[in-house]
Amino acid sequence: MVNSIRVRLLLWYALVLTGVVAGFALLLYYEVESARIKELDGDLESVAAGLESSCRSLPADLLRAPGTDGPRSREKGRPSLPPIGSEAPNREFHLARITWPGPPNADAHGKYFAIYRADGKVVKSVGVPSERAAPAVSYPTQSFRGANREIVLKGPENVTILVGRPAEAVAAEMRRFAWQLVVTGGAVLGVGLLGGWIISRRIFRPVAAISATAARITETNLSERIDTANLDRELVGLGAVLNETFDRLRAAFDRQARFTADASHELRTPLAVIRSQAELVLSRARSSEEYRAAIQTTLHAALRMSSLVERLLVLARTESNLSGLKLEIVEWDGAIRAAAVQLASFAEKKNVRLQFDLAPVRLLGDSGALAQLAVNLIGNAIKYNRPGGRVRVSLTAAPDEILLSVADTGIGIPQADQGKIFERFYRADKARSRRSGGSGLGLAICKAIVEAHGGAIQFDSAPGDGTTFRVAIPNPHLAGVSVASVE
Repeated sequence: MVNSIRVRLLLWYALVLTGVVAGFALLLYYEVESARIKELDGDLESVAAGLESSCRSLPADLLRAPGTDGPRSREKGRPSLPPIGSEAPNREFHLARITWPGPPNADAHGKYFAIYRADGKVVKSVGVPSERAAPAVSYPTQSFRGANREIVLKGPENVTILVGRPAEAVAAEMRRFAWQLVVTGGAVLGVGLLGGWIISRRIFRPVAAISATAARITETNLSERIDTANLDRELVGLGAVLNETFDRLRAAFDRQARFTADASHELRTPLAVIRSQAELVLSRARSSEEYRAAIQTTLHAALRMSSLVERLLVLARTESNLSGLKLEIVEWDGAIRAAAVQLASFAEKKNVRLQFDLAPVRLLGDSGALAQLAVNLIGNAIKYNRPGGRVRVSLTAAPDEILLSVADTGIGIPQADQGKIFERFYRADKARSRRSGGSGLGLAICKAIVEAHGGAIQFDSAPGDGTTFRVAIPNPHLAGVSVASVE
C-alpha cells in the first residue's frame, strides 16, 4: 500500500478519470456505429422497397411457384404472361425491367440483390453468388453476412427479396474512429493526470508550510505560530489545533522554567542559612550556647528544606496518573476529622473556630493523599483567616459525585491572583507566606491529588469576604463493597 496521500489521491483520480474517458469513448463509439449502420440499413431498405414495388408490376405467374394453389391474381393493372409463341412481352422482358433503383450503374459498387420464389428458386439475381440460397428468416430483418450488410423482406406472391452491399467502408471508418478515440482519450487522460499532479502539489503546499512551521518550533523558539489567515477552510481547524498545542507546550515550558527557578530559590535560602551558620561557628572557638544556637538554626533550615522536598515528592507522585497512589476504600469523613484534630491547636492559636458537617462517605482512593488534601485546604483556611473567624467544612455524597466544601471568613484572594493560585510556588502575599512558613505548593498539591482521583477543584473568593474551595470527585458507589474485595 502506497503510504503517500498525494500518490493515493493521484491514483484514485487517474482511476476515476480513466473510467470516465473510457465510458464516454465507448458510448460515443456505439452511437456513431449505430448511426452509420442505420444509415446503411436505410439505404438498403429504400432499395428493397423499390424492388418490392417493381415485383408488384410483374405477372403473378412469374412470381408464383409451379403448382401453387389459389386463383391467379386479378389486381388492377397486373399483367399476365402471354402464351408461348405470342408476340406479347415475355418473361425476359419483364425481368429486364427489375434493376437496382437509383442512378445508372449504381449496382457496380458491390451492391447486390436477389428475388426468390416461395420454392426457393431465383426469379432474378444481380451480383449474388449462384450458390446463395433463399434466406430462411423472419421478415423483415437486417444482418451481417461476412463483410456485407443484408436486408431481407417479403414481397408479393410470397417472394423473398434480398438486398446487400459491402460494409468494409463502414468497418474501416469505425476502426479509424476507434483509433482517434484511443489517441484523443489518451491525450485527455495524460493532460488530466498532469493537471491532477499540479493541483495535488498546490493542495498539499499549505500542509508542507504547516510542517515547515512546526519543524521550526523548538524549545528555544516557542513563539512562532502557524498563520491560519492564509489557510484553506479545511486546514484552518488543523492549524488552530496545532497553535493551541504549541501554546500549551510553551505554557508547560514556562511553568517548568518557573518551577526550576522557584525550587532553586526556595532551596537556596535554607542552604545559605546552613552554610552561613557552619562558616560562622568554624571561624573561631564558640561557647556551648553559641554552638547550640547555630545548630538549632541549622536544624530549622534543614527541616524547612526537608518539608519542601517532601512536598515536591508528593506533587510528583500525585501527578503521575495514580501510578504512585495506593488505592483502597477510604472513610473520607473519618480522614477529615483526623485532619481537624491535627489542626486543632493551630486553629486555637489563630483564634479560628472550626465547624463540620460531614456525611459518612466511602470512596476508592489513596488515604494518605486524601488526608493531605483535607489538611492543606483546612490549614490554608485557618492560616489566611482573621482572628475570631470560622472555617466551615462540609462533605456530602451526591448521586454522581462526592462534594467537599471548605469555606472561610478570611482575607480572600485578590482578583489579580485568582488565576495563578494553583501554580507551583505561587504566593498571593509572598512576604507573609514566607514568614508563615508557606512554600507555595499546598494548592498545587491539592489540585494534583483531586485530578489524580478523576475529580475537579474550584473556588469562589472575594477580597475581605473569605474563600470557599469546592472539590468534586466521581462517586464510585461503594456502599456494598468491602475492603477485602478491593485488596
